[in-house]
Amino acid sequence: MKFNAFSAGVLPGGLRDTQEIKILICYIFSNFSQPLSKSAVAGILQSCGLANYFETSQAFEEMVSAHNILKSEDGGYTISKTGKMISDELSRSLPLTVREKAIKAVEEDLARKKSEEENKVIMRKIGNGYEVICSVLDGKFEMMKLKLYAPDIIAASTIKDNFYKNPGDIYCDIISKLVGGK
Repeated sequence: MKFNAFSAGVLPGGLRDTQEIKILICYIFSNFSQPLSKSAVAGILQSCGLANYFETSQAFEEMVSAHNILKSEDGGYTISKTGKMISDELSRSLPLTVREKAIKAVEEDLARKKSEEENKVIMRKIGNGYEVICSVLDGKFEMMKLKLYAPDIIAASTIKDNFYKNPGDIYCDIISKLVGGK
């Protein structure tokens, strides 16, 4: 098979053909009802090694120009009927592992963004380390505020990332320890 896309950053099994990248973009959009941004889709595919960022960005723009992907009112993008038809007809030509990996990566990205909207983490440089303040919010009501010390920015960032993965579980674990006594 002749590849026609740059492969920098693409892992083995990733996509190196522009048409396959376009099909994957349509497949992603056909599986999510909410608008997605171009930068999020390109970044996700690049970060999990499925496609080169620049090739994805170019393929995305070509899909917009062809009206396979439509700009929504909030600035994101959604799939058109033609794009949906492309996905329905051609997505099975992509390896199942590529399709599954792409969907899982988008789901994780959306969950992270939702968590960041609903909760809060502040990192502050203090002395020879960092103070990390993690808050679980219910609307504007702060249900929990947890202040931790991290010796460096790497540890502080790790705390922040792990907190955003599932703040509800962290809150429940702490409550169960404090209320349940175990």
